[in-house]
Amino acid sequence: MCPAEHITSNDIVFLGDSLTESFDLNKYFGKNNLRNRGMSGNMTEHVLYRLEEITNTKPAKVFLMIGINDIYQGLKLEDVISNIEKILNDILEKSPQTTLYLQSILPVNEVQLLSFENINSKVYQVNYKLRDFCINNNIVFIDIHPDFLNHHGQMDEKFTYDGIHLTEHGYLYWSELIKDLIN
Repeated sequence: MCPAEHITSNDIVFLGDSLTESFDLNKYFGKNNLRNRGMSGNMTEHVLYRLEEITNTKPAKVFLMIGINDIYQGLKLEDVISNIEKILNDILEKSPQTTLYLQSILPVNEVQLLSFENINSKVYQVNYKLRDFCINNNIVFIDIHPDFLNHHGQMDEKFTYDGIHLTEHGYLYWSELIKDLIN
């Protein structure tokens, strides 16, 4: 794995977990100022721990998507919401010139996961609360969650190979949904 490129104030940073880490930003957007700071297995507390790199470098934009691992691991929804709000507040406070985008947590395909935990209901609850937080704090909330649903309320099978992680088609679709915000 090659070392991560240094972040500058002209950069656009994608911050999150394995969904972000596997997002080949250069392939889908073709820009040289995109920095990927997704890390497999990350939960909200991990992003909080490593947030200083982002706030110290004061990038132009940050696209955050985090929380599915917290929900999947059974963290209380209030704690997931609180941690994401802390991440957002920290960026707002320490890097006020950064344009901040919170992307909704994507649904999962519980059938593929063989899960009966009703994860999608929890994802919806967290997204709903975070949408309100973003409205009240002038943060752009990008609700791509419904775009990934099938008619059963699960992540559409064409977007995932294991119920959580995205296929190439899933990443292409995600990139199409947000491309106007990148340019």
